[in-house]
Amino acid sequence: MVTILQRLIDRGRRALGITVLPELDERLSGRERVFRAPPLTRELTDAIKLISPQFDLTPGERSRRYWEADQNGACWGEYEALEGFFASMPRPRRVLEIGPGLGRSLVFFSRKLGWDDIELHAYEGEGETTKYTVLGPRFDDSFCGNIRMLRRVLEFNGIGNVTIFDAHDLDMRQLPGPYDFIWSFYSVGFHWALEHFLDDLLHLMSDAAAAVFTVPNEFEPFPELEGLSFRIVAFKMVWPKDGYLKLLVIEKKTLPDR
Repeated sequence: MVTILQRLIDRGRRALGITVLPELDERLSGRERVFRAPPLTRELTDAIKLISPQFDLTPGERSRRYWEADQNGACWGEYEALEGFFASMPRPRRVLEIGPGLGRSLVFFSRKLGWDDIELHAYEGEGETTKYTVLGPRFDDSFCGNIRMLRRVLEFNGIGNVTIFDAHDLDMRQLPGPYDFIWSFYSVGFHWALEHFLDDLLHLMSDAAAAVFTVPNEFEPFPELEGLSFRIVAFKMVWPKDGYLKLLVIEKKTLPDR
C-alpha cells in the first residue's frame, strides 16, 4: 500500500518537475532483459502514454531503463504462468498476437521460444482513440496503436519476421489464418470481453490450435466456452507490484493432464 508519507513525497517531486514512476515488482523487473528498449524519443513516449497512461515517461535514459524493466517484468510474469503449457505445445507454424502494443511480447516470446523462423503476425489498430473498459463491449473505433513505433521497437530488437496488419484496413476474419497459436494480453479478454470475439477467433484457429488471453480476476467462463478445452491460471503482475491477474488458456483439443 502507498503510505501518506509516500504520497506527500510524490506530490513534492511532481511540484519540482521530477518524474514519479510507479514501483515495480523487483523479482520480475530484475530478471534477464530479453526485451530491449530503444532510446526514448518524444514520439515513442507519446505512444507508450496511450497504451500505459499510468507511466509518466520522458525522453532520457532513466525512463528508458524503467520502461525496459517494466516490459520485461510483465513478460516474465506471463511466461512463468505459461511455461509448462509452452513446453507441451507443439511447435507452431504461424502465430498471431492481437493488440501487440509496442511489441514486448512479440520480442520476448519469439526469443524465449525460438520462434525466429516461423510466421509471426500482429493485428494492431493505428490511432489515438481509446475506450478502455474491463470486460466491456466490442468497439470498432477504439485504437491506440502506433505501427511506426511498433516497427521501430521490433527492428531495434532484431525481430524481422513479423507481418503487421492494421485493424483499420482488415477485418479480423480476413486475417490469413489458420493460426496454430493466438494470444492477446490486455486487449481481447481484458478490456473487451472475449465472447464478442470468440466466433472470429475460432474461425482463425487451426484444428489443434491454442489461444491465451489476459482476463481480470472477476472473469467467469461463459456458455460458448463449454465446447472447448480451457483452463484459467493466475500470474504475477510487475505493476502494480502486489497485483495478480489471470490467463485464460483455450485449446481446440482436449487438455492433457500437466
